[in-house]
Amino acid sequence: MKTMNRKIGVGVLWNLANLFMARGASTLFMLFLARLLAPEAFGLLAMATVVFELANAFINSGLGAALIQSKTVSDADLNTVFYTNLLLSGLAYTALFASAPFIAGFYSQPELAALIQVMGLVVFINAAKVVQTAILSREMDFKSQMKANTLSAVVSGSLAVIAAWSGWGVWSLVVQMLSSALVSALILWLVSQWRPALVFSGESFTRLFRFGRNLLAEGILQVLFRNSYVLVIGRFFSAEVTGLYFLAKQISNLVSQQLTGAVQQATFPALSTLQDDNEALRKKYRQIMQLMMFLIAPIMALLAGLSPVLFALLFDEQWAAAVPYLQLLCLVGAFYPLHALNMNLLMVKNRPDLVFRVGLVKKAVNLTLLFLAVPYGVSGIVVSQVIATFLALIPNTYFSARLVGYSLFDQMKDVVKPLFAALVAGFGSWFFVDQGVENLFLWFIGGGLVGVGSYLVVSFLVKAEGASFLLIEVKGMMGKRSKRKAYE
Repeated sequence: MKTMNRKIGVGVLWNLANLFMARGASTLFMLFLARLLAPEAFGLLAMATVVFELANAFINSGLGAALIQSKTVSDADLNTVFYTNLLLSGLAYTALFASAPFIAGFYSQPELAALIQVMGLVVFINAAKVVQTAILSREMDFKSQMKANTLSAVVSGSLAVIAAWSGWGVWSLVVQMLSSALVSALILWLVSQWRPALVFSGESFTRLFRFGRNLLAEGILQVLFRNSYVLVIGRFFSAEVTGLYFLAKQISNLVSQQLTGAVQQATFPALSTLQDDNEALRKKYRQIMQLMMFLIAPIMALLAGLSPVLFALLFDEQWAAAVPYLQLLCLVGAFYPLHALNMNLLMVKNRPDLVFRVGLVKKAVNLTLLFLAVPYGVSGIVVSQVIATFLALIPNTYFSARLVGYSLFDQMKDVVKPLFAALVAGFGSWFFVDQGVENLFLWFIGGGLVGVGSYLVVSFLVKAEGASFLLIEVKGMMGKRSKRKAYE
């Protein structure tokens, strides 16, 4: 168990480095671009991204996850996945190119057709790096992936800013997407020692696709569901409003989904070795859940509380209308680890069929709420996301209770303390910035300090488990350092 903890810890650290360096760079460039571009440009990108992500999900087809999850992988498996993905990328791009004019007509945005046809080239690039990513993940080499993602973010962001400064408008965002995928793929190919051979195995395809077929269906449905809000907002409202929602969603996802994803990516290969030991698996997931909520809940609360002054500092007045959307989406993001880690548990237990079934239930509920909310405008649509987040906890935790005995009641007991402390911190920071001062920067720093301080105080008062785990780890590290110095 100690060896596993070390592997998970190292993997999480490298994924967090990837988050803060690669995603941090992407966020920085996104802020620059938001100052150079109007909300309409981000709205057009959001509309086009829906189609691109759908094609990307079709390409991955769950085969990459199947490679990571498999106990052993042969060269025939790797080659089969590589050529399958190339074939699927060709089919996906053909469909994208042909359907682009109809998609542009759906949104009543003629410029979208050319955007989609050019952006679609990304599917070829992403298909070519699925195997390399799977190999590095199996080896828990997240350091190389961090380097690839960070360099690609810096290069693509720089090119996008130059293009936006030169007056390219929305096409600067297309430049960013294409160059990011290309640089990342090139680096992963340079790092990985594996090279394709002319081998294709029907047996490998059948075995891997048996695992991946449910993930393919779930992936496609997940993309449609995740982007259904952009689809509906883009269809019934303006490109400007779509851009405001898209930026708020991107900022919210940066913290909740990316941080959770970093932990999931690092823990999945290691926890897969415990798939037959329910007691050990439940114990490890409880620790991960408590730590994730201890970290993410306060960040989302502070982001919600400080968002008015944050937008005033970073953006023009034209982006101010996105603040209420971000505040509501922060509530959705605070509960994201609960949803994601429960699905991760089903994957570790080799039950992608349950992932698919749970996904169907959640999506049916969310889409029903979405269409009921359309008459109430974009604010009503975002509120429907909040309601759906709470309702989704029921199906998400049902199979966790059956498979390893980790029920919704047990999970809420594990996360209620950090959620309460985060709520206090969020209101504290919001109350502080609501008083208003002339210096926006000092206003922001003061609100942040109030929020962080109140969160730490309340967490230790209520004895939040995540705080206890961190203290134990810090004491252990300090003890080891003291021993080294004594021997020296």
